[in-house]
This record gives sequence, structure tokens and C-alpha cells, in this order.
Amino acid sequence: MQQSLPVKRGAKDNRSEIRVASCELLFVQITQSSKKNLIGKTMACKAVNASAHSIMFLVEGLIPVGCLLDLWVDDLSRLGQYFLSGAVCRTQKAGTVSRLIGVRLQEGLATDIQRWKDVH
Repeated sequence: MQQSLPVKRGAKDNRSEIRVASCELLFVQITQSSKKNLIGKTMACKAVNASAHSIMFLVEGLIPVGCLLDLWVDDLSRLGQYFLSGAVCRTQKAGTVSRLIGVRLQEGLATDIQRWKDVH
């Protein structure tokens, strides 16, 4: 079951949308990075929350701010899949090896962004 999480604005918080808790499985692939050894790396992740324009997920490892990603998201509640692209805008330590990664989704002709927006 998904629930709306209130937006708590703070000094460093620029979120403007209500985020919905989620548990979708996703794969991310780094397509651009200043760290050349990360380009092409693919990782399995788990979504934490999402909105029409962003998604936050938990990953083991590091994906630096500024990286561009391709994301394949399995939407368990709607039995669908989405292909999305976005830029990492936030990273936060969430354990000894885990990190929370915030991604601002981008428009793209070859993506499912409009369908994603329609349901988020």
C-alpha cells in the first residue's frame, strides 16, 4: 500500500511535490559521470519514494551527484514497467555501504516519462 509522505521543507530542502512511499524494484545504469570508471555500471536498487518528477532509491555503492542515469522501474502496484532518465541531484549515506540517491527525472522522447507523470 502506498501512502503520501508530507513534504518537510528545511534549509537544504527544495522539494516542491508530495512524494509517495514506494517499494518498486529498479535497475539503474550510469550513462554519464565525471568518474569514467562508473560509466556503464548497472545496479539493482529499491525505490523509497517517488513523485511525478523525481525518484529516490536505495543502492549499495556510490553514485555521485551530477551523474546521468537510465532507470528501468518495475511498478508492482500497476503491473507495469517504465524506462526513465534522470540526473542525480542528491546522495545521502544510509548505512555502512548503502546510500539514498535522489534523481530528478528528465523529459525524453524514448522514455516513459509522460506515462510515469500520469500515475504519479
